[in-house]
Amino acid sequence: MSTTTKPIDRRAHQRFTLMPMYTTVEARRLAGDADRALLGHAYDISETGVRIELDEALEPGESIAIHLTLPGATSSVTASADVVWVNDEIDDPGPRRMALRFTNFHSDQDHDGLLRYLGGALIRRAA
Repeated sequence: MSTTTKPIDRRAHQRFTLMPMYTTVEARRLAGDADRALLGHAYDISETGVRIELDEALEPGESIAIHLTLPGATSSVTASADVVWVNDEIDDPGPRRMALRFTNFHSDQDHDGLLRYLGGALIRRAA
């Protein structure tokens, strides 16, 4: 008889599922091609980070500026973030999914707005 162990969730904050078709993302590299916007969608979010999809893959460790439009929110969220991981091109042959860790919010209002959004009833916890 074999036993299956459940993976340990090491996240410090609960993730919440987003509706990608209604959650737009605009990302800009902080170095190099900073004038070009990369457009995409967000899949889930927490107080400390977000999982997104862009047509162009970023590099793990790369720093970006991100602007999120959250469905049902009264304001958007702007922050700086670092790329934590990027799905392999074999797993994601089209738009590439990646995880970002927020490093700084543009303003206290951006951070407070995200916390209010996460505490509201508009979204559900991710698995």
